[in-house]
Amino acid sequence: MRKMILILVLVLFLLPVAALADELVLVKGKGVEVCEAYHKELQGMSLQDMVCGTESDFITLYDDVHVNIPLCCEEKISNSTQDFKRPKWERLDLRENKELVKRIEKFFAVGDQFAEMKITDLDDNAFNEFTKLTGLRYNPTYTLNALYKTSVDIDNDGKAEKVLLYQDAICMYTHVYSRPLFVLNESKNLIDVKKTEPLLQNPFPRHLRAKAVNHLYQLYDIFLYKSNVYFDKWNVYDWTLTVYKLSKDRGSKVCQYKYKTNNQK
Repeated sequence: MRKMILILVLVLFLLPVAALADELVLVKGKGVEVCEAYHKELQGMSLQDMVCGTESDFITLYDDVHVNIPLCCEEKISNSTQDFKRPKWERLDLRENKELVKRIEKFFAVGDQFAEMKITDLDDNAFNEFTKLTGLRYNPTYTLNALYKTSVDIDNDGKAEKVLLYQDAICMYTHVYSRPLFVLNESKNLIDVKKTEPLLQNPFPRHLRAKAVNHLYQLYDIFLYKSNVYFDKWNVYDWTLTVYKLSKDRGSKVCQYKYKTNNQK
């Protein structure tokens, strides 16, 4: 009898814990096919895997610090269905794309890729020192910052664009971080501001500069669902995941999810 009472007490004690487990909740887009399907794909993942990806690598970050770091832009979909796909991202060398990196840094710092900024208007030697701060000194194959490129029809007009993703520091590991998307122009050496602006779904979007500057803690990615292209954004300020779709240079919010923890229920 005492054993049965003990078991009952343990069950009653554990039930609230199970009920209060952290979860991703669909708050906008209920009944919408892509929203329900994406929600199902993300169920069961840890927060870090949903935000940063499921792949990681044990790297030397500093001379005496070794950590297991998430490799952003890696697969974040379980591939349990063929309806979902991620674009194939090609990683670009920061030093080989020095001028483009300067424009990126300027654009997301002040909203102008041609601005004069001492921190990025550097000669070759100074730029090498700048890139060392992102990890090249310690591991040539991995940096805190990274640049990725893909070809995808981001605005769903039947024509693929050159879309880049800039990993600024490491999500959930460094003090500040972000992962913005932008589109290159046809010459592939400048940011196409007109096509990039709809991708800047950032807080306080009063004008272009505000949209660009408010990119911190906004982590973007792209996925395809049944041949339609969507982009999503983790807003780490409030732990919401929002899915957008572009059409005719305008972005519309399709789905939104909220990551809720035990103490939020």
